[in-house]
Amino acid sequence: MEIQLSKTALRKNIESFKSLLNPNVLLAAVVKSNAYGHGILEIAKLSLDYGANVLAVNSIDEALLLKENFPNQTIMIMGDIFEMETRSEALNYSHFWIVCSRIKQVRILNRLSNRPMIHLKVDTGMSRLGYRSDRFSEELKQIKREDLKIQGLLTHFATAEDFTEHSYSLKQLQEFKEAVEFAEELGYKNLIKHTSSSASTMLFPESHFDMVRIGISLYGIWASLQTKLSLSLRGEKIFDLFPVLSWKTNIVHIQEIPSGTFIGYGSTYKTNHPTKLAVIPVGYYEGIDRRLSNIGYFLVKGERARIIGRVCMNMCMIDITPIENINIGEEVILIGNSRDETLHADSIADLIGTINYEVLTNINANIKRTIVE
Repeated sequence: MEIQLSKTALRKNIESFKSLLNPNVLLAAVVKSNAYGHGILEIAKLSLDYGANVLAVNSIDEALLLKENFPNQTIMIMGDIFEMETRSEALNYSHFWIVCSRIKQVRILNRLSNRPMIHLKVDTGMSRLGYRSDRFSEELKQIKREDLKIQGLLTHFATAEDFTEHSYSLKQLQEFKEAVEFAEELGYKNLIKHTSSSASTMLFPESHFDMVRIGISLYGIWASLQTKLSLSLRGEKIFDLFPVLSWKTNIVHIQEIPSGTFIGYGSTYKTNHPTKLAVIPVGYYEGIDRRLSNIGYFLVKGERARIIGRVCMNMCMIDITPIENINIGEEVILIGNSRDETLHADSIADLIGTINYEVLTNINANIKRTIVE
């Protein structure tokens, strides 16, 4: 079993995004959650090689892993650090950028001798982390009264990738601009300002500010069909995205099953014709969603091989009856290309009613990732 990461695909995706940006705009490669299932260390290295300026993660532990492997590299921690007080020494590093949502966090970080750069989050409509826009001015005044240092200001769009009508996103953008103006009036000049993820970087050039944060599309995956449709409706050029990850395994067992045979746990599938069944050594532990039972498929010799029976913890059964000359050891594509057929993370997500993000991030981190051209 192997996951392959295409260097060429990642390079092209980064180049495409950089082509949208002014030369002075930074690009943050979002490598949180094991680089969306791709492998955090592998993707971090390639992203830096191909021009990313900042590595963005969710947690302290992810940041410390990157610090160990990429010393003196700028690393932004975007998730809330609940344990900031007890782990403040781990954050005592000037190359960290820390996103803060509460004044207590700003105080703790300002006390550090090797203070990281503090980025204050404004909640303009996501209702997740950050200071609500209607409270921001009072909170920032208090930060100023205490003479606390901040270096950045950010927000996050809630609907940019989900709709083709973008009035809510534009409202958020306007609220962020007002927050920036207020911060500058208080004397916070030269803040690093950033709002855009993959979809908003494509859709709203005015949202680029000083940096963009590229997540899902770094990996060659569209944030949503609506993003692509929005660009098309505007008559704007849609650049190609190249999937970075492919996932393959091999058949470990084959047997002939008579008609009327039940397959797998719970006997949820019954053959209605003589069936050639193959077993592959992947299941929900490895990252094959159990909801694919009896409805999903993989690719063998460019043909679709349907999953029959329930996905097991470490195995799946597939129907290879129509495919000729199959032997034990035959390659099976779980995500990627097989001859003229392609199985996308998007296709899998559509089958089980989820999003491509979940399909990818569910892939077990222990599976070997190999970088290929």
